Amino acid sequence: MTRHLASYWASDKVRVNCLSPGPFPPERAPGEMVDRLRTKLPMKRMGQAHELKGAIVFLASDASSFMTGQNLVIDGGWTAW
Repeated sequence: MTRHLASYWASDKVRVNCLSPGPFPPERAPGEMVDRLRTKLPMKRMGQAHELKGAIVFLASDASSFMTGQNLVIDGGWTAW
């Protein structure tokens, strides 16, 4: 969908990108579940909400003005395997 919309709206100077966060534990996540996920991540830790802010600011800024149709993955290496 991201690529389709990016192609469709590019001539109107509308950029469409996607942010795909990996494991970010909810506040009420059982500790057991968090520990199990943590061991499966290459970085051996879960993401923190503040670690998404830079990517969000980048996508909303002119720094990404020549970027459209992309999926920015922030997942601690989860999909690198």
